[in-house]
Amino acid sequence: MGFLDKFFHRPPESALQLGRNDPCWCGSGKKYKHCHYDADQKYFARIRGMTCKQSS
Repeated sequence: MGFLDKFFHRPPESALQLGRNDPCWCGSGKKYKHCHYDADQKYFARIRGMTCKQSS
């Protein structure tokens, strides 16, 4: 993960494979559900929405 990914909050694709109780991908030591889970879900929903609109 590069500097710009952290700056613009671009979670890695591996975040899609994480369970809520797994350690967070950011390395904070917190559980994923207490750290980046909500923000990542919004990010991936927005990305999926943009992909669907572009293909129409």
